[in-house]
Amino acid sequence: MAWRWTAWRLGVSAFVAFHVSAISVWTLPDCAIKERTRPIFRYYVLPTGMWQWWAIFAPDPIKHTHELSVEVVDAKGLRHMYEFPRLRDMPWWRKALYYRQPKFVANMGIEELMAVRPFVTRYAVRELDLSPQSFPVTASLFYRIETTPPPGSSEFDPMTAKQIQLIDRFEIRSRTEVGG
Repeated sequence: MAWRWTAWRLGVSAFVAFHVSAISVWTLPDCAIKERTRPIFRYYVLPTGMWQWWAIFAPDPIKHTHELSVEVVDAKGLRHMYEFPRLRDMPWWRKALYYRQPKFVANMGIEELMAVRPFVTRYAVRELDLSPQSFPVTASLFYRIETTPPPGSSEFDPMTAKQIQLIDRFEIRSRTEVGG
């Protein structure tokens, strides 16, 4: 029985060492160590959402609010929209479940995360629950960007048009590609 406990402790210790190493390498400034080991850790860090992006800190913090949406044009030319959840639209008790959502949305525009975009787009198409006759579809992943007021100011004009920025576009041939 003692060997099982020892094996369990070794397994947990190995996982913790791997996790700490992955997060440490991911947050290093550009250097040779990061360049060589980041491709190894990306298969763990990206799918689990553990990536770090330090753009909220000075001297140049994020100056925009991003809303992530997918526009789907089906085989008949009909347009369908899927909007990802926004924290500001949720009641306080649901926000705890989505606390990482703004980070996820902001990171979709980073070129390094291009591999995640097809999964996100297929999820949105699956959530729209289109009939099999609607395929093939063209799905466009895009941002609606809202400029935040300058620091120390509360001047926010809700009538200001949001900028649209295309992130990526995908062709999905059949419902089996999105699952569900």
